[in-house]
Amino acid sequence: MGLAGSAAAQDAATVIPADPTLVGQTTEWQVCNETSYVLRTASAFLRGGGMAAKGWNEVLPGACIIITTPVSGPRFLFAESIAAHQGGVREWKGTTPLCVDETTDFTSSATQDCRLSNRTERNFFAVRPGEPVTSLVEPSEFGRTKSVVAAQQRLLRDAGYAITRIDGLPGRKTSRLLRAFRKDHDLDATVSDEPLMRALIAAAQDAQDSVGLEVCNQSSAAIWTAVATLENGKWRSRGWWRAAPEECTRPLDIPLPGTEAHVFAVQEGEDGADKRLRTVATTPAQFCIAESKFDALGKDMCIEQGYAVASFRPVPTEDRGARMRLSDADFSEQTPGGLRR
Repeated sequence: MGLAGSAAAQDAATVIPADPTLVGQTTEWQVCNETSYVLRTASAFLRGGGMAAKGWNEVLPGACIIITTPVSGPRFLFAESIAAHQGGVREWKGTTPLCVDETTDFTSSATQDCRLSNRTERNFFAVRPGEPVTSLVEPSEFGRTKSVVAAQQRLLRDAGYAITRIDGLPGRKTSRLLRAFRKDHDLDATVSDEPLMRALIAAAQDAQDSVGLEVCNQSSAAIWTAVATLENGKWRSRGWWRAAPEECTRPLDIPLPGTEAHVFAVQEGEDGADKRLRTVATTPAQFCIAESKFDALGKDMCIEQGYAVASFRPVPTEDRGARMRLSDADFSEQTPGGLRR
């Protein structure tokens, strides 16, 4: 994903309350969203005498937030698209690993071990110290104005409306579908700007919750899930998604018809004795897997490419979404040398 900086004057922006631990001279730093995605951001700079990351701050397309930062010193930023968008999370990232968590207001020290603090790691990108405006962009380079229309188009498509192009141009089809959306959701014909964007986000999230594959863990131990799908005529297998007992995870967030989706899972066992998901087909489909996080193209020559092979279970793909509930009975013992992430 692209990045761009500009010192040009911006419209009114949301001001993020200043961190009380800041010392010395400060300045205002604008972070602007010029993409077709609703983003959440986390920033990192010197806080309380040490480098610390803080988030999350939502930034709507075409909008900016203002963060109070030290005048000098290193500065970093990370951004990702919200879960309401289909097709997986997009990231605006770099190479500096820092800890984040899912709470809406977190602060983490750069010296923390993410695993020991029950947090995950994100790769932040460096921002030039003193840069007044950092714009998050896409290759299409919509700019502040076109990004609003592009976001409306993307959210309409995420919500199930027949948008074929995300170009940021307010054409007749986009206008017609926005009118249909307002009517379908009992919105006043004049509603626009942020209220319309909020309604679109809510509709996209509702649609997201009804598509793809959700795997719910009804077993007595944590499970790890991998999926395989047919994309543009080629097989692709990916993993892993973890779910504790009584939790669910969503490894696929796209409509299922045409994906020929398959799923594989392992259940954590004592002393590394993991159990594998039982197959249900006489001749189960086999795909590439790996011990740690993986993304493998193709289903042949797995061993030659450094992968292991596992038998996957087919997923019903007639409907846009499916839910799979896995219990202890769905897992069986495996031979020594099983998978552990």
